[in-house]
Amino acid sequence: MRAGFVVSALIPLSLFAFACGESSVTEEYSEPEDTGPATQIVKPSDRAFAIEDFESAGLKHSKDYKIEGLPEATGVSLFFWKVDGSAVQFEVRFYSSHDEAVRSGLSYAKEGAGPEAVIDPDFARYNEGLRDRRTIVHTRASPTPRYGDFVVYGNMIALCEGRDSEQGAERCSSLVNALDATAQ
Repeated sequence: MRAGFVVSALIPLSLFAFACGESSVTEEYSEPEDTGPATQIVKPSDRAFAIEDFESAGLKHSKDYKIEGLPEATGVSLFFWKVDGSAVQFEVRFYSSHDEAVRSGLSYAKEGAGPEAVIDPDFARYNEGLRDRRTIVHTRASPTPRYGDFVVYGNMIALCEGRDSEQGAERCSSLVNALDATAQ
């Protein structure tokens, strides 16, 4: 009788343990939420931009970066432009076409701009120019992302400096307008 009691008590207990263990095994993995810039601009165009187009729009070409580690890019340049009396920085990545910029460059742009931009060399996929994608905010004294947002326009992707996504998007929009004005 005593053995029967022990067996009958162990069966429900083992079923309970098995059921609890089963639930953790069947949990589904879900991708983390996209933490890129909030207001990305993608403007399809057949226009093929070059450094000269940015210089014609009033930007100052500063330097070029190596393209190793940035799939399908044909060039990457750093530009400065006066906005409200301040020099504003833009990292411009060139591709062979708009479709190539979207297909190969969009995920890298999301990684390079916005509040959650990857600015740690141990985690960034494209490390060239990484120091220029960081800035120091006086109140925090630690590196923060320089580029608030980005624009994909024609065959290029421009990362636009801004303290947040909103300011970065405004500057990207101004850049697009300036480039459009040079085409007329």
